[in-house]
Amino acid sequence: MTGRYGYAIDITILLYAWDSTDITASEKKRGCIRYMSDNAGIKEQRRHERKKVKITALLKMGIYLSGRGYAKDISRCGMCLVAPNLFKFIKSSQIGDYIGAHIRIMFPAHSLTVNGTIVRIDTLRGEGALSITGTSDDASWERICSG
Repeated sequence: MTGRYGYAIDITILLYAWDSTDITASEKKRGCIRYMSDNAGIKEQRRHERKKVKITALLKMGIYLSGRGYAKDISRCGMCLVAPNLFKFIKSSQIGDYIGAHIRIMFPAHSLTVNGTIVRIDTLRGEGALSITGTSDDASWERICSG
C-alpha cells in the first residue's frame, strides 16, 4: 500500500477477539478490541505467573510526583499498578517521557517497598505496568507473589 506522499506503508493488524460478538459497544467506540488478559482461552507466555491481587500502595516517582493506588496483579518480576491520580492525567505526547522512569511503591500493610521502572502506561484505565528492579525484602515479596 502506498501512503499519501508516495511512501510505502506496511500495515499489520492482530486481533485477539474470536468474533465481532466478543467486542462490546464501548470497546468499539473507544477503538480498542480487547486486552490479551481478557481472553481466558489464551495461555500466557510469561516467565513468571501473574497473581491477581488488590494491595493498597503509596507511590513516589521522582521528587514531585506521588499518589495512591493499588497493585492489580503481581509477579516476581513485574506488576500492574492502578493509580488513576497519577497515570490518567498524562498526555499521550508525554507517555514516552515516563517510560523507563523509576518508581517506588510502598505497601504499608506488608511493610514492603518495591522499586521498579515503568514499561507501559494505559491512560484510559489509569494503569501502569512495571518491571521490578528491587525490593526491601525479597523473601517477603516472594511469599506475596506465590501465596
